[in-house]
Amino acid sequence: MPLSVKLLLDEAIGFLGDEKPLHAMQILRRVISDDPEYTEAYLKLAEIYIGLHKYGEAEKLLTRALAINPRDYKLVYALGSLYYNSGELERALPLLRMLGSWRNPSVHLALATIFLEQDEFEEAISEVRHVLRTDAKYPDANGILGRVHLKQKNFPNAIKYLRREIGLNESSIEFRLDLATAFFMLGDLRAALEEFTLLVDIDPEFFPGWLMCGKILLQLGKPDESEFYLQRALNINPGSAEALQELANLYSTIGEVEKARRIFDQLAEANAIVEDDTDTIERISRINRKRRRH
Repeated sequence: MPLSVKLLLDEAIGFLGDEKPLHAMQILRRVISDDPEYTEAYLKLAEIYIGLHKYGEAEKLLTRALAINPRDYKLVYALGSLYYNSGELERALPLLRMLGSWRNPSVHLALATIFLEQDEFEEAISEVRHVLRTDAKYPDANGILGRVHLKQKNFPNAIKYLRREIGLNESSIEFRLDLATAFFMLGDLRAALEEFTLLVDIDPEFFPGWLMCGKILLQLGKPDESEFYLQRALNINPGSAEALQELANLYSTIGEVEKARRIFDQLAEANAIVEDDTDTIERISRINRKRRRH
């Protein structure tokens, strides 16, 4: 690398340290123009674009840089992470797989998440094990393993690992929702109610927590408390078929047949009656799963 290019790169890094990304971008573009083979400049410029949420520009730069230097692991990681964080898991997978020998926990956790989405459970477990061997407390690793067991309907193991994750991060909504769902699917309604109640304490606008508290309280024979939670759920999401159906079930249970009939007629007209309770729970368990990715 010529000295002039190095000096320009140092200047760009200085601008970044001073929180002047536009100045840094101008310098980095000049570096690329002066030395088109120097892929470090592409990487730095792509990182600025990502910070500015200009993902398309970042992708173009990283793709160009990889065409120049396809074995640069930093470029592979950057583009793989870009696709992963954008939800383009199919495009992320081959890139992240190239880094399998890199022994980077964040890579293995991302791979585990992708395999989980594809219902490739053994591969997902293998990748999480790589992470846990490196660090038994690595963020999200126990939670992802618990989620694998939840999808496999192995609820005791799901509860074991999700509890471990929540012990490390008590405020996690996504994994506490998984834990609450696991208790519910196992039939431990009181434990599920405790977890769903904690969810609405953490986030008072968390619709699934209010809905499931109402649903469970009705099953526990507490219709008055159930109605409070269901009405709160409907205040947050007035069009929810699940919440309306639970409210209709409640009115039917306490003998307010006309109220129940009106809601059921409304749901039937909209073809929104939920026939399979398990499907409802699985849909709810997927809400708000914007995972922290690395």
